[in-house]
Amino acid sequence: MEKPILATNIDGFLIKHNAFIEPHKAWFDKAIKLTGDKTLEKWKGKKDYFRGVDLAMEKIMPKASSKERTTQAREWYQESVIDYIKSENSKLIYHEVVDSLKKLKQKFTLALITVNTKEYINDILDAAHLTGIYDIIYATPSSEKPDKSKIFQGFTKKYGKPKYYVAARSKEAFEECLRLGTLCIYVSWDEFNPEIAEIANDQAKNPRELEAKLIAA
Repeated sequence: MEKPILATNIDGFLIKHNAFIEPHKAWFDKAIKLTGDKTLEKWKGKKDYFRGVDLAMEKIMPKASSKERTTQAREWYQESVIDYIKSENSKLIYHEVVDSLKKLKQKFTLALITVNTKEYINDILDAAHLTGIYDIIYATPSSEKPDKSKIFQGFTKKYGKPKYYVAARSKEAFEECLRLGTLCIYVSWDEFNPEIAEIANDQAKNPRELEAKLIAA
């Protein structure tokens, strides 16, 4: 009998959000330096930040195709994430979560669904010393813009619907999982988001609580 799929993200769940937001800010700092366009500052942290990425890359690579610009932009960002994790590793990892996932692996097929790119996600996990945890890693190509709805649809088509989705961020990801009929558990040990807490099927405030809920399920 196949084990049910327990899917997670990593941002704010296994790795602190700093590892992703600081390189995001640094990306726009780099773009401002390359273009001289200080108005790009306003896109930092925005939900639709990739509009700012597109504007910057059109100036940086005016003769390139849209896919080429997207690929380069995402490569710069992912390389920055890897460098940041390597420099701050011990401060960024939620080690209790790692221990819990190793126990839960006996009961579930562990899947990582991430809008980090498939070209770099293994390097990110390696930098964080998190290799070997997941049975399935499903990520986006560097040439595509990050799209949380699209990635969950693609995962479900290839592997089937996850029984559980556990994550710390992205209301859009939770909305898509709920639409698919997956049971969503929101974890709040990185930061609390009341909008996600309101729509999730369940919550866990710490890794032990999460582990207990899933073992009992």
